[in-house]
Amino acid sequence: MAKESYNDLIFQLGDLARDRLPGKPNCPRSMDRVYRAEEAVVARRDELAALEQEMNDEDAAFQDFLAQQDEERVGHQAIVKKWKKAVDAIEGKVKDLRKTLSTRRAELRYSHDGLKKLEAKIKDMELTGQDPAKIDLARTNLKKSRLAQMRLAREVEDLEIRVSNALTPQPGQPGAPGILAHKRMLEMEDEEEARRLEHDGRMAELDQAIAAKEEQVKAAEDYLDQALFLLGEDVYAQRLSDPQLAPFYPRLDRAQ
Repeated sequence: MAKESYNDLIFQLGDLARDRLPGKPNCPRSMDRVYRAEEAVVARRDELAALEQEMNDEDAAFQDFLAQQDEERVGHQAIVKKWKKAVDAIEGKVKDLRKTLSTRRAELRYSHDGLKKLEAKIKDMELTGQDPAKIDLARTNLKKSRLAQMRLAREVEDLEIRVSNALTPQPGQPGAPGILAHKRMLEMEDEEEARRLEHDGRMAELDQAIAAKEEQVKAAEDYLDQALFLLGEDVYAQRLSDPQLAPFYPRLDRAQ
């Protein structure tokens, strides 16, 4: 018969001792390590479950948003179709303007991301004690980037006003209902793009957080296994009296 593994038996002994010895006078002090390890595992698993639930909630909220958009869009499409000629005329006037607006919005997003990275870089330079002249240069570049972002934000705001005005019919203008419905559909496109970007960013953050938390859960579980192993070694060393634990001792004697 194959010789039993000492490590496997010690772990099994510790695992059984966890159930048998709490509250008893002969309970080893190493049981406290097991309790702490179990609490850590439960806490990390709860945190992981909370992150996973947050991801599910975020995705469900985004799907609800898309469903509401689709439902609202159906009504506007019917109105736009009814006043198609008037809508086509307006769309021809604002098409290039909206294309410019879309480009500037993308530039503004990239600018925002660039600022965040530069701010983080400066903090890292300060923490690592890099050349003060290089840090000052980075700060100067940061100020210039912030000013450029402010100018770009004002340009985006101005373009949004121009597009909105162009899509607002004058009193008594033919096809006004269709133009307003078209305007709302364009607003919905912008809302959906912004919401999708927000959703994708949040999902990526949560995915990274979940991956990190899964590593923490694994580390906590490994520590619990170690605590149970050490408990098993203590129980074996002391050969504590217990009808279910005692049969392990001769098996461990032979396994050594």
